[in-house]
Amino acid sequence: MSLSRLQDDLLKDFREQKKVIVKQIELFDPLATSLRKPAAQRLMNKGLLIVLEVLFYLLFIAAVCFAVVMNLVYPFNALSGIHSIQNLSEGLTYNDAEIFSIAVHLLAGFIGVLFFVIARLIRRIRLKNYVLNLAGKNIKDLVGQHLARKASIDAIEQRHFLELPSLSGNPDAPHSPDDNAIGTIA
Repeated sequence: MSLSRLQDDLLKDFREQKKVIVKQIELFDPLATSLRKPAAQRLMNKGLLIVLEVLFYLLFIAAVCFAVVMNLVYPFNALSGIHSIQNLSEGLTYNDAEIFSIAVHLLAGFIGVLFFVIARLIRRIRLKNYVLNLAGKNIKDLVGQHLARKASIDAIEQRHFLELPSLSGNPDAPHSPDDNAIGTIA
């Protein structure tokens, strides 16, 4: 009994599904393994990143506050008396001490901005780690579903298609409808 066109198309689709499942498992399994970390390591990294983020936000606030109250702190209070601009008949001029005072204030503000930038970068790293963890979890689930599908394909193949050499042997071998006769499928 020769296979009908529908049966031939279904067998061809079955072979293609098997190939696709095997290729997807080969692609996703190493990716899922590399994206997943143990929960304790992930929690430690997340906790450390949160602590660092908060620390750098606090350093940013401290640097800005320091720039504002710098004239009240002991070694820098000498700068408060020298940062007034002298009016001369030629115009406004700055002496070296005034330029130094302004530079120290700007430097404290710049350090504060750098702390803020570092805190934002740490936040981005923490959020990306969350996304990578979620992607690893989803890919692991996808690989599990593919493995279950592959197992069901293998079970169907062993149960019904042992007489089909193109399915159980080489999947790339040519398949003709006249070569395969299917009797009663139990």
